[in-house]
Amino acid sequence: MSQNAIVIPVGALRRIFVMLLILIALVVLVLIVRTQLFRAGIGTLFDPGASEVIDRNAYQAVFLTGGQVYFGRLQQQGSQYFVLYDVFYLSVPTDSTAQPQLIKRGSELQAPVDPMIIPAGQILYIENLRPDGQVATAIRKFKAGEIPSATAPPITAAPSTARPSASPTR
Repeated sequence: MSQNAIVIPVGALRRIFVMLLILIALVVLVLIVRTQLFRAGIGTLFDPGASEVIDRNAYQAVFLTGGQVYFGRLQQQGSQYFVLYDVFYLSVPTDSTAQPQLIKRGSELQAPVDPMIIPAGQILYIENLRPDGQVATAIRKFKAGEIPSATAPPITAAPSTARPSASPTR
């Protein structure tokens, strides 16, 4: 060997290479965390999203800002929308002695079809339903054919107080 040669042990080269890889990984991790903090805010970084808490094996009750409540299987679609499949709702009769009826959505005047797309801003809150609860049991019985299909209540129009406009005379 020449007197002018620099000898670097292989072990030292490996340590330098490993440290460089660790440093690069840390920089990438910091950039990812920093991006997430700016995008979602610090509090939401560690909070579970709605899609992580919705029980896919259960039905959900979805309470809307307009006072409606729908039952079905809910999935989050991005941050702006939720999709509700297999949609039911309760029809509460005006007679206080009658029981509320579970109605499968689709028999209404506009004849809607599944799924129901709900803007996230219209949802007050969501509840996962227990499988032994009254609504989940009624849905299972309906699907098994044990409960007859109830239809949407008839539309009752309020009497009109508008007067027809006078026709021009000739």
